[in-house]
Amino acid sequence: MFCGIPAVVYYTFGVFVPEIIAETRWSAPAVAAAIGPAALIASLTAPVIGRLSDKFGVRPLALVGGPAFGLGIALLGWASSSPNTFSVLLAVMFVLAFAGSPISYAQALTGWFDKRRGLAMGIMFCTGAIGIAVWPVYAAGLIAHLGWRHAYMAMGATAGSVIFLSALFLLRNAPSAQTAATPEQQGQVSGLLVREALRTTRFWKTAVIFLLLSAVLGGMAVEFPVVLRREGADAQAAAAIMSVIGISMFAGRLLLGFVLDRWFAPHVTIVIASVSTLSFILLMTSTAQIALTASAAFLGFGIGTEYAVAAYMTSREFGFRSYGAIYGLITLATSIGLSIGPAVIGVSLATEVPDKLIFGTSIAVLLVSVLLLLTLRRKDLPYGQGA
Repeated sequence: MFCGIPAVVYYTFGVFVPEIIAETRWSAPAVAAAIGPAALIASLTAPVIGRLSDKFGVRPLALVGGPAFGLGIALLGWASSSPNTFSVLLAVMFVLAFAGSPISYAQALTGWFDKRRGLAMGIMFCTGAIGIAVWPVYAAGLIAHLGWRHAYMAMGATAGSVIFLSALFLLRNAPSAQTAATPEQQGQVSGLLVREALRTTRFWKTAVIFLLLSAVLGGMAVEFPVVLRREGADAQAAAAIMSVIGISMFAGRLLLGFVLDRWFAPHVTIVIASVSTLSFILLMTSTAQIALTASAAFLGFGIGTEYAVAAYMTSREFGFRSYGAIYGLITLATSIGLSIGPAVIGVSLATEVPDKLIFGTSIAVLLVSVLLLLTLRRKDLPYGQGA
């Protein structure tokens, strides 16, 4: 998870964009928006990853997917010759990045843990937050010494190797994941089938909630280095402030892990999402470096809701019977948001849309997600969620 898609791809993208544009003179809107269609295409693979996780478990996917992910990243630097090829290769990289997705790892933890599942999920996603603190700084250093092309190649080699070696020596499939490997045996595991989940209102509410949260929080986090550069920060300073997002995410996700097993998950999500609105309020009112740093901290604290709470809530709403496939569909919604958000915000920043309009709209979307969270009741989380 330290080498997951958010850390390696999304939160370094804003570090690469100015350097790519400066060296190649490619269209700024085209480069900034490339991540949107690529992530949207790749998001369609999320349900497939979920089904494969239910059938085979996490270890085989990581053993194959680690090198594939590394190759996809390396191709961005080695083979990009135009904005169009960069966009295509970005899409290819996302399709190959199934070992960088949290779906199979969340499926494994759901099989191993029940009473302290929230804590287990929180710790797992904390490692992704550490990655978000480290990878932008690592990317900026590589770019400064090697250029953006060789930086992508070095990052691919690093991420692919770490995932493969971790899978080889550390990962084991959960026993309950193996129990659910055949249709006959799935009936012994509590929870809903995919078709049953799709007929519930709570599934669609959950999908929309995390689509909106990921679009706003993830979208702004991806483009935050662009905001910083517009305000005069150099690449190293922008990367350092980006590391604040990762540190804040670590704190937020660790706290999330402790409270999810004790408090009602939708209400926890409301509190954390509300904290993130302070980031946009600060961005609307001040451009001082201390305000930008505080904004990064509030934004990072809120980003923990995207995947960690979605993984936990899915297990409590729908059980383990088809957890991987159902969480894959929720991740599809989250990925759609995370593809739309960076593209819309990136193009808005590149075309000089007023900052207050961008940040004000983001606050409004967050409010809609909070209102939807308020409609969820305890009966909507029947598989072990406490009072």
